[in-house]
Amino acid sequence: MTLFGKLLVLFNLAFSILLASWAFNVYANGIDWTDSKDKGSPPAPLGMFAKRAVVLGDLWKSVAPTQANWTTEREKLRKEEARLVADRQWYDKEIRYVLDGPAKGKGIFEVSVANKDDNNTGVKKGQVLVDDKGLPVMLPLRDLANNRLQLQSLAEYNREDEALLVAIQDVMAKHELQIVESNRLTDLIIGTKTTRGFLQRIEDEKEKYKDVLVEMKLVEPMYINTLVEAQLINKRHDQMEKRKAELMKLNVASK
Repeated sequence: MTLFGKLLVLFNLAFSILLASWAFNVYANGIDWTDSKDKGSPPAPLGMFAKRAVVLGDLWKSVAPTQANWTTEREKLRKEEARLVADRQWYDKEIRYVLDGPAKGKGIFEVSVANKDDNNTGVKKGQVLVDDKGLPVMLPLRDLANNRLQLQSLAEYNREDEALLVAIQDVMAKHELQIVESNRLTDLIIGTKTTRGFLQRIEDEKEKYKDVLVEMKLVEPMYINTLVEAQLINKRHDQMEKRKAELMKLNVASK
C-alpha cells in the first residue's frame, strides 16, 4: 500500500469517528417533539408538542371572552356607523341649505349654544345643545337687537350679485352713450377746429346786432328826414288836389 492510500484510510477513519460523534450528540441532546408526559400527578409535559399544547390551551381560554368583547364592540361600531351615516346626511342637508337654499323668506339658522350650565342634562355653558337624536339644535339667526335676520343662501346671493352686475353693466353702457352724446353736444356748443359752436355763433350775432344798432343810429336821422319830407309831400299833394278841384269847377282844367 502506498503512502497516499494509507493517508486516505486514516482520513476515512477520522471522518467516520467525527460523524459518529455528531450522531451521538444529536441523539443524546435532541429535542423531544412528541406529546409524551411524565407519570406524576398531574402529569407534566415532556415532549415539545405537549408543551405547545399547554400554551395553546391557555391561549384558547382567552379567545372566548375576547371574541365576545369583539362581537359586542363590532355591534357598537355598526350602530355608530349607521348613526354616522344619518348624521352625515343631516349635516350635508344643512350645508347644502346654506349654500344652495332656497332660504329666501326663511332665513339661515345657527347652532344653539348653552348660555349657562344645566345640572339636569350635564350641558355646560358654551357647549352645543343637542336634541334626542344627538344632533345640534338649530335656531334662526338674530342680530344684537334680537331681531331675526332674513339671510339668504350663497347661491341666491350670487344670483342677485350677477343680476346686479348685469344691471350695472347696462347702466355703464348707457352712461358711455350719454358721455358720447354729451361730447357731441359740447362740441356743438363750444365748437371744434373745423366748425363754429353755438357760443361763437351767438357772439357773432351779438357783434352783428351791435353793427345793426350803429347803422340804425346812422340811418335814424335820414329816416326822420324822410318821414318829414313824406309828410310835406303828402301835404303838398293834398293842396294840389284841392287846387285841381277848384280849377275844374272853373273849367280851367280838365279831368
